[in-house]
Amino acid sequence: MRSIDIIRKKRRFEMFSKKTKEKVLELNSFFGKYNMNYEDKIKKTFTYYDTPTHDLQKSNIVLYKTQIGNFTELNMATEKPSTTFRYTVRTNYKHFTKSIKPHDRLMKHKEFLIDSFKAMFMSSLNFDPEFLMKRLQVAYVIETTSIEYRSANVTGLKITYSFDTDRYTNMYNNIKTEANILTIYQHSPEKTDEDFEDLIGKLTRYLKELTPTNETKIMIARRITAKKAESIEKERLEKMKLELQKKKKKK
Repeated sequence: MRSIDIIRKKRRFEMFSKKTKEKVLELNSFFGKYNMNYEDKIKKTFTYYDTPTHDLQKSNIVLYKTQIGNFTELNMATEKPSTTFRYTVRTNYKHFTKSIKPHDRLMKHKEFLIDSFKAMFMSSLNFDPEFLMKRLQVAYVIETTSIEYRSANVTGLKITYSFDTDRYTNMYNNIKTEANILTIYQHSPEKTDEDFEDLIGKLTRYLKELTPTNETKIMIARRITAKKAESIEKERLEKMKLELQKKKKKK
């Protein structure tokens, strides 16, 4: 997606499988009034940081590095789950960014981190940003391959479909898993909002393979890796139970 585009709204869906992409494109063509053009294939990596005791997550803060090609950016933002699918500006939302080099260590940008932490925790008492920084470690890594399409109609609606294959790594327990995500971005002015909502409504109504979500990528990563960890632990316990039963039979 072109960085110069202003994103007015976005909607995110979890897809049943990669094949869902073809169904979305076919349905878009079926509507008749939308032109679809292949835009690009992009690889992205999002590296999230936190402390061993999840202090940032508990404080509703995300610290992450975005890498898209040679472009690398350090981000710190407040994270509040939206209660609506209309991604409007959130109350008290803060987001600080800094362009960095791809292989920069986190502590090379100590001043940026300290200033951002102070802005985030400005109402806190006895807060020591340097102590918090020393405890930071890589918490999650999201590797994304995005296939993007640009769509437009005669009324001026301009949107980007981003079909993502996400690979999540939970660095706390080394659990790895993946998901297929569709994010639809609206770039056109307010007068096209009705057409945008109409498009989203049709996709939701006709494609049951799409599950709407208002979660961010990191929220999805936490949830899916936690679910897989639970499944692995359940399998381990069941295996132990079977082994104990076998031993009892032998006796």
